[in-house]
Amino acid sequence: MDKSKILKILVLCLVFTIIISMSLYACKTPEEKTTTETEATSTEETTAVEETAKVSGVKAPEKEVTIDYWWQDWAGGTAWMKEWIPVFEEKYPTIKINLIPLPFEELNTKIFPSIAAGNEADVMMLYDEWLLDKDPSKVFGPITPQLYTIEDISKICFASALGRVTGSDGEVYGAPICTGANAAGILIHKDLFDEAGIDPSTIKTWDDVKEAAKALTKYKADGSIERSGILFTYTETANLFLDVIAAQGAGGKLLNSETGEWNFNIPEAKNSLELLKWFVDEKLSDPASGDPFTSFPNKLGAMLLIGPWALGAWGEQYPDLKLDYIPMPKYPGTDKNVHTVVSWATLAVSKRLEGDKRNAALLYIKEVLENPEFFNIPFTKGYWVGVPGSQPYLEYVTELSKEGKAPTRQAEIAANVASSYVPSINLLPTKISEPELIRTIIYPELENVFLGRKTVDEALSYLTNTLTAKEQEKM
Repeated sequence: MDKSKILKILVLCLVFTIIISMSLYACKTPEEKTTTETEATSTEETTAVEETAKVSGVKAPEKEVTIDYWWQDWAGGTAWMKEWIPVFEEKYPTIKINLIPLPFEELNTKIFPSIAAGNEADVMMLYDEWLLDKDPSKVFGPITPQLYTIEDISKICFASALGRVTGSDGEVYGAPICTGANAAGILIHKDLFDEAGIDPSTIKTWDDVKEAAKALTKYKADGSIERSGILFTYTETANLFLDVIAAQGAGGKLLNSETGEWNFNIPEAKNSLELLKWFVDEKLSDPASGDPFTSFPNKLGAMLLIGPWALGAWGEQYPDLKLDYIPMPKYPGTDKNVHTVVSWATLAVSKRLEGDKRNAALLYIKEVLENPEFFNIPFTKGYWVGVPGSQPYLEYVTELSKEGKAPTRQAEIAANVASSYVPSINLLPTKISEPELIRTIIYPELENVFLGRKTVDEALSYLTNTLTAKEQEKM
């Protein structure tokens, strides 16, 4: 049989098949047609669980599972989680989140002993700097490659935030969700600026800050300070002290990671400390005014050096305050800020999790990083303002801001701070933890200088010797 005859037979068979199929469909009863169409509609309009049946290899559980969740307990943060979790559970009705708030110190001391004992929570919040001496692949379950590829997670989170949560195997073991962006700028009382006729948007340089501080400082009859033009939180001033040294190009001089030697006996360190001390010497800042976390909300200072997280920290406690935020000026003669000590709040998953529980935990992390409502809640309610670790969220806010439709001023500030803060992160290669470096060692020395207990040179020598000894202990 030649090819043309074979082709004709195949065509006739195909036509016959189509005719039979159409006839069968036409002969269906209305009930049969309705059932078929309903099934098709049902397939298209799937439930939330079915919609997420496969997300990068993560399958939503068909039966209910409960995830225990350790979260740092602070008033705004816990209120935030209590509003967010129902949003998540509505989307994933088979996943229940058991929120367990823990005070910072308890969370810090509980996580790793609990992991060693095998009784840690399913999902845990921690700070990435707690992993300084640890390989995350040995303590947590991986986020990649099941939830995200390495390429994808670098687009979801900031690459600068992934270093400490990346294991020795190259996979990522934690999801950085936010940072307070310590020393990223200056918090202000907007009403005091208005009274003084100062437009906050004009504050661009340290000279501008100095002039504003002069205009905003109020004195008592005896010449003592009634209201400081600017106040310093010693912990975040310690951050800025290191950042300004690095911004002058002296980061490499400050710490030799091979020998563990610190060196503050350099001109850049003296410049940095003297910049801050100038405000005390000029009687524009009263270092004896008490805890800035109390004195600033009570308007004993018009400006406060701090991260944008403070906008939300005081949102509930002091609802009548009219607060705004100014980005950190660059040190004179430099073209950028540098941020040397940054701690990211991070979510990690228990290494013990398997199957539905592991999938549920990963889907929770996915929603935290990708669902705008996670950050819209605290920004709208004033619970928290810092820098979100979610690039999709910041892109979302940035686009809305261009149209004048940002969810809130706080969200807009977060996006603006992120644009300058995150690219400026250049971590010091220290093995000393942030609480010890900033709070235990540097902060008390700054306090000694501001209160006149030590000279600048004495403080710098003490820091050099103390931190060198501490660094070399950890090598």
